[in-house]
Amino acid sequence: MIRSICAIAAVVSVLVTGSACTSNGIGGTPSPTSGGSTPSSSANPDAEVPARPADLKLNGVDPCKLLTAPQMTAIAVAEAVPDQVEVSDLGKQPGCFYENGLKYTYTVVGLTNRDIRSWLNGGGNTTSKLIDVAGFGAAEIVLTGTEGVNCSVAVDVSEGQALYVNYSPTTQKGESQDQLCGNAKKASALAVETLKTLK
Repeated sequence: MIRSICAIAAVVSVLVTGSACTSNGIGGTPSPTSGGSTPSSSANPDAEVPARPADLKLNGVDPCKLLTAPQMTAIAVAEAVPDQVEVSDLGKQPGCFYENGLKYTYTVVGLTNRDIRSWLNGGGNTTSKLIDVAGFGAAEIVLTGTEGVNCSVAVDVSEGQALYVNYSPTTQKGESQDQLCGNAKKASALAVETLKTLK
């Protein structure tokens, strides 16, 4: 029962953040939000994503293998639960919920059909900015107008692919937006380090 509650909360969180940045196809024009107006975003379409230090394809990678036992300890999660996860309008893809009871969940998805530029180019109701994760360019994604809800990081690991990590507190409250995004970034960096060993 606890697992299903956490998984439902995490899926809702991923769908909210993901659907906020829907587009009419990969690299297409972002769709406006309901109401016909597009909220402002701090996205920078001119942000140049740096060259990748390595090409780390996500095809066939099990998201529940992207955080090792010591890495799970480092971010204080106890179990990895596989599931099909939908991020934005991309359809369900293999994902993994790394959970700490009812406190919080990290959702990890290897997106094989989305480039981080789709977030950085703006649109929808997310705010994103270019950051560095373990030497790779990444998009830090926050639902516009929210504080302390969740944070996602999408890492540019291969052409047209992104390692997507969402951090969502469920019952654990009181973290600032910077702390939420710091948690997502830390887990992303750990997952990138593991991904390097799987290739």
